[in-house]
Amino acid sequence: MTAEIRQLETTPGPGRMATPQLRTVVVCDIADSTALVERMGDQNAANIIRKHDRLTRALVEQHQGHEIDKTDGFLLLFDRPIQAAAFALDYQRALRHLSAAEGVVVRARVGIHMGDVVIWENAAEDVARGAKPIEVEGLAKPIAARFAQLAQPQQILMSSAAAGLAHRAERELGAQAAPRVHWKSHGKYTFKGLPDPLEVVEVGEDGVAPMHAPKSVRTARRVLPWWRRPLTLAAEAAVLAIGIGVGAWLLLQSPPTLAFAARDWVVVGNVHNLTGDALFNQSVDTALRISLEQSQYVNVLPEKSVQQTLQRMQLNPDKTAVNRAIGSQVALREGARALILPTVADVGGHVLVTAEVIDPNTQATVYSVSADGTGTGSVLPSLDSVSKQLRGKLGEALAMVSKQSMPLAKVATPDLNALEAYSLGERAYDTADFKGAKAYFDEALRIDPHFALAHIDLARIFDGEDQRMKALQEIHAAQADRSRLSVRDALYVDAMALSYEAPGAALSKWKMLASVYPDYAPGLNAYAYFLWEDANQFEAAQTYLQRTLSIKNPSHAASNYLLGALYVEGDQFARALQAFSASSQQGLHTQNAYYASAYAAQRRFADATAMLHHGQASSSSSFQIGVAATTVALAVDQGDWSNAAALLKATVDQATAIGPRFAGRYEGMRLGLAAVDGTPVKEQISALTKYVAREAKALATAHATDRAEFKLQLTFAAYLAARAGDANLARNALTAVGPRSDADTPVLNNLRSVAEAEIEQVAGNPRGAIAILRPLVNGSELCITHVALMDAYASSSAPSDALAEARWLAAHRGRAYLEFNAQQMMTPFNVAYADLALLRAAEISNATGDDAGSRNELAKFLVAWPGADQLPWIAHRLKVLDSKPRAPRA
Repeated sequence: MTAEIRQLETTPGPGRMATPQLRTVVVCDIADSTALVERMGDQNAANIIRKHDRLTRALVEQHQGHEIDKTDGFLLLFDRPIQAAAFALDYQRALRHLSAAEGVVVRARVGIHMGDVVIWENAAEDVARGAKPIEVEGLAKPIAARFAQLAQPQQILMSSAAAGLAHRAERELGAQAAPRVHWKSHGKYTFKGLPDPLEVVEVGEDGVAPMHAPKSVRTARRVLPWWRRPLTLAAEAAVLAIGIGVGAWLLLQSPPTLAFAARDWVVVGNVHNLTGDALFNQSVDTALRISLEQSQYVNVLPEKSVQQTLQRMQLNPDKTAVNRAIGSQVALREGARALILPTVADVGGHVLVTAEVIDPNTQATVYSVSADGTGTGSVLPSLDSVSKQLRGKLGEALAMVSKQSMPLAKVATPDLNALEAYSLGERAYDTADFKGAKAYFDEALRIDPHFALAHIDLARIFDGEDQRMKALQEIHAAQADRSRLSVRDALYVDAMALSYEAPGAALSKWKMLASVYPDYAPGLNAYAYFLWEDANQFEAAQTYLQRTLSIKNPSHAASNYLLGALYVEGDQFARALQAFSASSQQGLHTQNAYYASAYAAQRRFADATAMLHHGQASSSSSFQIGVAATTVALAVDQGDWSNAAALLKATVDQATAIGPRFAGRYEGMRLGLAAVDGTPVKEQISALTKYVAREAKALATAHATDRAEFKLQLTFAAYLAARAGDANLARNALTAVGPRSDADTPVLNNLRSVAEAEIEQVAGNPRGAIAILRPLVNGSELCITHVALMDAYASSSAPSDALAEARWLAAHRGRAYLEFNAQQMMTPFNVAYADLALLRAAEISNATGDDAGSRNELAKFLVAWPGADQLPWIAHRLKVLDSKPRAPRA
């Protein structure tokens, strides 16, 4: 006795009386099987039938059923209706994949009924003569056959008794499958040989099942109410004529098509895994996404964007399958042109990978593609094939598909276990579980040490924690395996490496990435950020960031926040506040330093302070300390120099504990304020001498990731030294920085030119200083450029030009607050000059005899710093002007 028969525990042996048992009977019948043989020939048709049989038997085993008989179809037995329904649903879906794979239409009808059957085992001698090992008889058997005969191709019909029990157990279909399944009663039918009519219920999935009442056939006729019978219907003929015309028009329409253009977006749904192997649950859709992302023609909505959309739909991303219905809604919300649904199935020992392209407007399958192979090792090559077919179907030129396609084993990993770990890491990263993400990426690399994408994601984690050296190590590891990266990812990692090691040269790489992949949000965000940080090209950066604000960008909240900072630097405060507000509503929570600056630059200090108070503290000390640039600048901007000094002293102490780069940053900030707060020149030079020596030593031994900031710190010190009158110290500082190179950023080169101009100024050559400074003014120049120009024009007897520079400084308060310069080391210095420029304008106007202009500028200054006469280093300047005007009334 076979193992399958042994599972029928109550099956009697030969000659024993059988007891009726309640079972669910399933009859499957291949539609138009004779026509299939005539069309394909005996041999080819037999090959298709064998594949059909292997597929069916695998599904029967999966759903714990039993094969009883086999002709054109199967007679099957299941213990419960839900098992029969689950088998039938998977069977119809699998036939679609088989049809796509073989290029031939194979469809089947399925009938299901629950009732008593008698089961017995045939004698061995009868089996030897050709009898089946076991027999099943009972009324349930012909009823199931009648339901199958009634069904249309691809239709599953159940008796109401079986459907009722199955529907109640629908959850057993699984969280992913159940939402796709629909149950529909088609009313009662009379069946040949049965005294009473039976209710017919259809179960099926969107896009697979007909889901409409089957027509009456020879062995079954639909029971219609009197108003639906022929005599009554005749009266409606005229009305129906119109309907017939419309129906004919619909029938003559072309099959579903999809208008897809270059750079349109697609949503990749969750894989429908019919193999029972959990390894495919996470890895297949991730692999398909990675493969499609190699294209410059097709844009793939990032998984994090899909999760965010599900949240906006008030669905739990962790518990919601992106299936035909849900995925179509996501696509429509995000403006995606198509939904792609991958399926993996075990068909007769072969692993079949199929992808359907769905029109989200109708949820209809426009076309499907497939590939198969033997064993799990065939899945990635099959996905490569499916991806290429999809790109071709969507309209991408085949030459470009070949040119821009590398096998998944090369652009990701040949190991599905590593890919599964990577997929889980991506999901953890998207939910800000960076500790969990790191563990998954480490596991992916343990399985496949050359998995370059995992190195890139680890670099992102370390970069977010300001662990620059570790981040660069991971970047170098990814570069070492660049043959395992797509063209886009290789360009991305090269740009990342240069941003650490040669930031000036990195800008061209980021620009290339943003140009070649104009919809790749990480590339656009990075280029915008580095344009701001390294080139102060905040207006150009705005243009690139504005392209990322679509919700297709999963980091659009961060993009809005950065855009707000760029608007502040451009003195576009209303737009800045809108961007910051949008970022906050989209769920981004920060220390609010940039947000507060938008208020501070408008002198709305109470709002700025409140915004800082509501900010979220960073868990990283290296990031938390960054808010000091704003808090110190706020105190300076209100003329509260004692508070500014106290804040800065505490910050320098914290920075020293973090490390030399941070100590240099905030000590440089303190030296910048010492240059304007009346600190005696000797004290300035003494402090600067020690600072330059310490910074030069730090630069000489600094890791590549820190060198750019040390250079900026030393160059600012060179300017301050020259301003204090010590040209030699300034030259020594610039010598420590080293000669100009392509690795230097535009910001560093700008600051270096300002320092060189200040050396000319202290040498008594203000015109030489002006000649150096004026070419720098191009819209992206640093604020300090205008400070140096103001001083140089004043020294060269050009008061009108000096006054214009003073007014520029006073008018560009947003720029003073949010120019990036050297990690905002110069922000308090810039803000101080935005205020002091008012006093300087009063002094210049007074010197040229413009008394009214002088009084006006001085009044503005005293409004800005109402206690200015209490500052000794300001009081003597006020006394020179011999003016104690009342501040104008508000």
